Amino acid sequence: MKHKKIKLGKPVDISGIDPQELKNWIKQDKTRWVAIKCQSLIALSNGASVTEVCNVLDVTRESLRVWRNRFKSEGTQGLIAQKRKGKKSHLTMEVRDDLKNVTLKSPVEFGYGEKYWNGKLIRSYLKENWGIEIAIRTVQNWLLKTGIRKSKWIRLK
Repeated sequence: MKHKKIKLGKPVDISGIDPQELKNWIKQDKTRWVAIKCQSLIALSNGASVTEVCNVLDVTRESLRVWRNRFKSEGTQGLIAQKRKGKKSHLTMEVRDDLKNVTLKSPVEFGYGEKYWNGKLIRSYLKENWGIEIAIRTVQNWLLKTGIRKSKWIRLK
């Protein structure tokens, strides 16, 4: 299967697009979520990587794995919503925006004795300021979801 080369063009105007509003709209109807599942499998079959699909559709690798397996074993019926398990993520748009802003500044500005941000420090910040207790690995995943790369936040002065 050949991969299409993506040409970069002019930036697209995304002002006025509220991702949370769209996510809420999708959640209102189970058939809308089934369409997302179908689109994710179509994207995979067209050569998109699991990472690309996860980032664009804001789903987990585990979800994709489950959807692929259900589709293989049950066909399209396997994509119809099952009772969802797990707990709701605390990574809201408000927390994402705060993390983006916080990691642009030095930890010293927030009263920490460290020179650079790291997983442990961000974990402490989230607990103190948001009451969110999560594992360091989850902190790392959240930073990736917010678009903050490790090379960016570890070197902050």
